[in-house]
Amino acid sequence: MSSLTAVYIFFLATLFYTYWIALSRLKSRRLPLTPILGWMVGLGYFILAPLTILVLNGGYSIPDIIGANDRYASVDLASKTYFLPMTVIWLALLLSFLSVLLFAPGQEQATSEPLSWLNEQKLKKILLFTAGLSLIDYIVTIQMAGGFGAFLVSHWYLRQEDMFSRFGDLYVLYSRVSLANQIIFVASAVLYVSLFLQEGKWNWRAVVLICLALVVQMAMSGNRIFIALFGLTFFTLCGVYGRKRIIGMLVILSPALFLIFSVWAYLRHDLGNLPEGIEQHAEQDVGNRVTTSLIDGTEAANVMILLHMVNDFGSKFDYLYGISYSKAVSFVLPRRIYPLKPENFPSLLAQMYEPGEVTSLGATQLGELYANFGLLSVLLLPVITVMLMLISSRPLFRSGENILMSAALFLLLVWATLASFEDSFITFVFVFLLIRGFGLGKNLYLAGDPQLSSAVAR
Repeated sequence: MSSLTAVYIFFLATLFYTYWIALSRLKSRRLPLTPILGWMVGLGYFILAPLTILVLNGGYSIPDIIGANDRYASVDLASKTYFLPMTVIWLALLLSFLSVLLFAPGQEQATSEPLSWLNEQKLKKILLFTAGLSLIDYIVTIQMAGGFGAFLVSHWYLRQEDMFSRFGDLYVLYSRVSLANQIIFVASAVLYVSLFLQEGKWNWRAVVLICLALVVQMAMSGNRIFIALFGLTFFTLCGVYGRKRIIGMLVILSPALFLIFSVWAYLRHDLGNLPEGIEQHAEQDVGNRVTTSLIDGTEAANVMILLHMVNDFGSKFDYLYGISYSKAVSFVLPRRIYPLKPENFPSLLAQMYEPGEVTSLGATQLGELYANFGLLSVLLLPVITVMLMLISSRPLFRSGENILMSAALFLLLVWATLASFEDSFITFVFVFLLIRGFGLGKNLYLAGDPQLSSAVAR
């Protein structure tokens, strides 16, 4: 074992120890889906888990079939080149986890016995309503693509670019509403399954609807994120409610799920050619398929880009100095009114690391912080963590009346650790408008629960 590997394993040991204790401090069986817990789940899955895979594997090289260039496609942790990036990530995560230990409420304040106080019938109506809106969205999308046959052979990402070039800001608004509706569906789905995790009973019709809707959404959009968000939240709820048997089953099934996600990343560009695509993928040299599946399943390519960014920004590239975050304010202005409106962070990053290609790249929220503020990001990530703890303690997110909003924000904060801040913020604005506009959050809790009322009052 090299000295660098020993240092990185020490990094991981300290991170896992503080992370586990921090998660234990945030568990709440009555209102479990708090913003801060979503943030912590995202940091664990989208940064800590990929970092662990890279350390144990000594680095990674993205297979040639993905088409990544040499600016970010390979990481060799045996090289001293990556010592500074690894140290930056370690310090930022460690300080974030420690901030939870310092500022989170005591365990006796955070937990209570679970009660089935959610309105099951209202949740069913929300599931059906949002699934119905999604169905309309899919029909419209297929029509805009030129029919079902044209849709199947179109590239999932280029299809969106084509829609934007044809319909402009109107399509951007449409896609934002569609995305917000999907988040609300997943939020209501995880709240629905939380009922049965508490009681140990399952409504299989609802489970089939949820699974079918998530699979169809992945096929229509090419994006795996909603299944990932649902799975991560479901796993979190199983931990909160002590469903050890289900956790064991999920762990056993996880290799197959990671493999499916990995294969899907290669096949989603052409749904009309699935059998041939699967055969071609099986014949391709992707290195160790287990490692590749884990890399794809945890979106570890984003952490690989992050490792390169720490070395590149301030030397090869200028810092953004908050430009990407300004999109959270300027998004309300159409580009025809504000032609100099900045691109979102994934597009800006793609211009640097994939120049000339029509694509977007991610580098986790720590990557966006570093691209904007450099080494100050080591302190900014824990500052965000403390802010989210303060937000989570507000009555808005401790009240059963806002449980759907809280669940949606939980999902968005899991996603925000992977995606850009401005995109997550804009999506939350539309989620808020849809929930309030359609009254989806009303009558979701049973007001006769005196213990909940007293908890909210505190």
